[in-house]
Amino acid sequence: MKLSLLFPESRSIDAVRALAVRTEQQGFTGMWIGSAFGFDSFVATALAGEATSTLQLGIAVVPTWPRHPIVMAQSAASVNAVCKGRFRLGIGPSHTPVMRMYGIEFDRPISHLREYLTIMHALLHEGHVTYEGERYQLMGFLDIADAPAPPVLLGVLQEQAARLAGGHADGALCWLGPASYLHDVIAPNMVTGAAAAGRATPPLIAELPCALSTDREAVHAMAARDLGIYPQMPFYRAIFEKAGIAVAGKAWNEAMVEAAVLYGDEDSLAKKIRTFFDAGVDEVVLSPFGVGDDPAGSQADCIRVLSDLAKE
Repeated sequence: MKLSLLFPESRSIDAVRALAVRTEQQGFTGMWIGSAFGFDSFVATALAGEATSTLQLGIAVVPTWPRHPIVMAQSAASVNAVCKGRFRLGIGPSHTPVMRMYGIEFDRPISHLREYLTIMHALLHEGHVTYEGERYQLMGFLDIADAPAPPVLLGVLQEQAARLAGGHADGALCWLGPASYLHDVIAPNMVTGAAAAGRATPPLIAELPCALSTDREAVHAMAARDLGIYPQMPFYRAIFEKAGIAVAGKAWNEAMVEAAVLYGDEDSLAKKIRTFFDAGVDEVVLSPFGVGDDPAGSQADCIRVLSDLAKE
């Protein structure tokens, strides 16, 4: 089973390195970290790459608006060289409230991303680019040895981004998308985008929180505590609404948790994970959370169970 782990660690680079070593030993396909307001995720991933030898390492996802595409390509190629070709980069436009913190206007993200991906692809695969677009007018080159071009995956939440990923990215990452939504909305739009571009459909990767627990109340408490920001974001609210799930207020409800947080005992988790592969997903990335009176122990038990599944 092609399983990877996602950790929201953003404060300790040493912790990321230790997590990577352990994740490799536990037999997972890869490990992803986020990109937030802590350390530079490129630096942390490069150091994790030096401490591992087989684990795929990725960032999911780096906001595009604050980084020029030439700078993003340079960072990605550099980290991939350190990781000996095991790096995967996820990028996305982020969200209006987050970009407002940067003082950046969140304007027509799809056209922005189309130009951004075109520039990055030329730099990473051809080593040079001359581009005259609406957003970017530039000329640049990149000359980094010792690694192939790293895959650039697009964070997708809705139809247009899925079509763009199908036609212009090396894959798609979808956080919190229910299996039915991935099957009915994201996957078909990726196929459409790929067909329009005359290429094979790239991989679809599902990313979801999970917990090893049959205590529904404890799982709901975890979602409210650790995932409370997502129902407040319009893009994530739209996912649930398009999946036929009523969204009232700005908090998690039972239907949302049941659709997007994988929890239960070992057998239940295995069954729920398989529904995503059955929905057309190529890889499942799980972010393990601890619940109950011993969150650290609960999280460790969850990772142990996932490790057994990853080896099947």
